[in-house]
Amino acid sequence: MSSDSDKYISLPDEIDYRVSDFYDMDEDLRNEEATRLYDEFSNSKKRYTDVSEIASGGMKRIFRAFDQKTARYVAMAELKEDMNEDAYAPFLAEARLTAALHHPNIIKIHDIDFNEDEKPYFTMDLKLGDSLADIVRKLNENQGDYRITYSLEKLLDIFIKICDAVSYSHSQGILHLDIKPENVQVGEYGEVLLCDWGLARFKEDTHKKETELLDNEFLNGQTVMGKVRGTPGFMAPEVIYDKKKRSEKSDIYSLGALLYSLLTRLPPLEGNTEDILLKTVKGEVVPPIKRSPELSIPNSLNAVVLKAMSLDKSERYSSVSSMAEDVKKFLYGFSTSAENAGLIKEISLFYKRNKLVSIISGISVLMLIVFILLLDNSRRKEKNLRQIAENNFQKYKSEKEVADLSLRDPSAVINELKEYYHANFLTKPKETLDYVMKMLERVKLSNKTAILLYEFKGDLHFVRQEFDLALLELKKGRGEFENRALFKALNSITDYKSDGKPAPVEVIKKLIKNLDGQYIEQFPRLLMYDKKIRTNPEEHVELVKSVFKAANKVPSLEKFEYDRNTKTLLISGNSDTFSFLYKMYNSHVSLFETLELDHLKLTNNKIFHAKRFYGLKLKTVDLRSIKLHSPRQVISQDVADRIIVSKDLIKPNVLEALKKNSEVIIQP
Repeated sequence: MSSDSDKYISLPDEIDYRVSDFYDMDEDLRNEEATRLYDEFSNSKKRYTDVSEIASGGMKRIFRAFDQKTARYVAMAELKEDMNEDAYAPFLAEARLTAALHHPNIIKIHDIDFNEDEKPYFTMDLKLGDSLADIVRKLNENQGDYRITYSLEKLLDIFIKICDAVSYSHSQGILHLDIKPENVQVGEYGEVLLCDWGLARFKEDTHKKETELLDNEFLNGQTVMGKVRGTPGFMAPEVIYDKKKRSEKSDIYSLGALLYSLLTRLPPLEGNTEDILLKTVKGEVVPPIKRSPELSIPNSLNAVVLKAMSLDKSERYSSVSSMAEDVKKFLYGFSTSAENAGLIKEISLFYKRNKLVSIISGISVLMLIVFILLLDNSRRKEKNLRQIAENNFQKYKSEKEVADLSLRDPSAVINELKEYYHANFLTKPKETLDYVMKMLERVKLSNKTAILLYEFKGDLHFVRQEFDLALLELKKGRGEFENRALFKALNSITDYKSDGKPAPVEVIKKLIKNLDGQYIEQFPRLLMYDKKIRTNPEEHVELVKSVFKAANKVPSLEKFEYDRNTKTLLISGNSDTFSFLYKMYNSHVSLFETLELDHLKLTNNKIFHAKRFYGLKLKTVDLRSIKLHSPRQVISQDVADRIIVSKDLIKPNVLEALKKNSEVIIQP
């Protein structure tokens, strides 16, 4: 929020410079000057002058303004002109919450009020310097002075100060929920400030009414003008699919993403917003050490980032302070808890910390190695025993959890299991299904929840290819009249009995045929489960083909040929559905999700529509035999890196639109 022009601030001409000499005057002159200053303050009608805009973002504009009362420049935040009164409450909530935090690494609020237009504003410290985003950008541009000033050690020192600020806010029961480089200000003299607490929320489990500085219900009830609460790429996965799951672990994930940016000089995830959110939910984070190999990122810091950004909250750091402690260990030459350092690494770090002593005491080092070997062996035995105990505890915990289900409200349990199913199926299909089915077996049956329970179990049995069991459960539900096509299809294969193995391909193909295009949204899930349990890859490809034909409602295709070696799929015939939109995942899921697919070639297709390609991630799409005459046939850049077209079958306007999104190869 600053620039080089901010470094030298001249005071307005009307300021009386004798104020600085006030205490050097004799008593009579000082009394006279005090009277003059009193009159000046009491007659001042406008507190802030010399106002000029220095930054804009989100719902706010930031100005530099001169405070007549304190004779200094401050930063003033106001709502943007297009913001209506609905934005006043969250704006004021941010100011009040930030004002309640007292920490050297958190921006200080001076004043909260309404201006002459009855619009709210607040003032805060005006800090000179750069945001962390500016620093990373200038490091990427190889600006020499920045490379010297912001060494890895300096960046880690800044990061530790940010951790200190977040750790303090957590101790006050407050989550930041928008930690990113743009919200960290670094001053010329080492000042580090965590700013923009507009998305901050109280933790419901720690907030106490009798000591509150803000109304917790009021603060937690605000929205940010209809936008996603957070920044894609820096927000934790649990915040995306259920804001009620946010916790200190959500801020820890964001801190991991921030450290990722400092190490790689790149955002943790790239792509459009939908892409980034899907990658976040799936946990598809490329390790920093692989993302920027040219920067020689230390293994220990790479491990810290991956632990903090773990998809499973239980695998992240237990607290912000423990994460900061690991970074300090690296700076002091010790191994971090995240990396599980082996013997060689521990010796190497010891040598670096005690280089002179190590050279002089070679014999002692050899003795130390023997000692460490014995210690390491002892630790391994201890670790094995601890692991056995942990496994036994987890088994007990799991069994107790299952047993406790029979005592809880069935409706709440079923809803929780549905949430778990939708949140985890894409990344762990088999494990998720097995766990949910196990839990459902212990749910207490009631008249209120019976139909809900039977139909949920029926859907899960269907995905697990246990079609006979699915039919039994669905019959207990609302019955055949609710879905005639599904019952007809299941009744057509009653001679098949599930036995814990993948269903024969012919059975599933018969089922798909009798469904006649209905209930088809379950088949991408069935394919994901099938990929995990079927040992014959050719059979799986045959199933993908059958699902693809059903999704496109075509009885046959001229060609559907998959080459596993080149990862190429050739489809000949009319088809325009290549993915399904699943609202619970807020994304499209490709019908070819279970194939290792890099290249797709389409021929003899007269109904091609680019929108149906959403969800595919390809290197090449070959459309040489397709007429491309409409803008709706323009494939978005996240679908394919390269698109091959025919110069005789593509209109100029479509060609230009394609070139804006991807690399286009024009062939005869």
